Amino acid sequence: MKTLNKNQKGFVALFTVLLVSVILSMAIGIASISLKEIVLSSSASEGSRAFYAADSGIECALYYDRVNSTEGAFFAGNFMCNGNPPINPLEGADFESPETYSFEIPFGADDELCASIILKRQITGLGYSTLIESKGSNIPCGETSPKKVERSVRVTY
Repeated sequence: MKTLNKNQKGFVALFTVLLVSVILSMAIGIASISLKEIVLSSSASEGSRAFYAADSGIECALYYDRVNSTEGAFFAGNFMCNGNPPINPLEGADFESPETYSFEIPFGADDELCASIILKRQITGLGYSTLIESKGSNIPCGETSPKKVERSVRVTY
């Protein structure tokens, strides 16, 4: 029979604690990487939603600018986008252009997205006569949030 001396007692307990520590640190590292990936993919998704709101705002403004260009006023007629009237329309404010229009349009199934649009006409000296800029966001119009994501689209002609 083999006898253990006093120096070998507790080796199994020490080895077990060391092995559990290594496995636990690996699990925490993998969980940390997974959490960062989830946050990153969520941010990319919200950025796409904000871009689609900005693109929809540009398309709506382009359509109504073409339709109402002969009537002179941008908000002439029944101005509606996505079945919604413009929010906070500001007509004729001076943003370095004699003819400027600014408004917001809600988008999405429950109006959970927003596009803030600025249209400037009769711009001189820049090589184009009309500028439309749409800033889409992933939150409803008029709300603020630390998780707000904005994307912008600009059209000139």
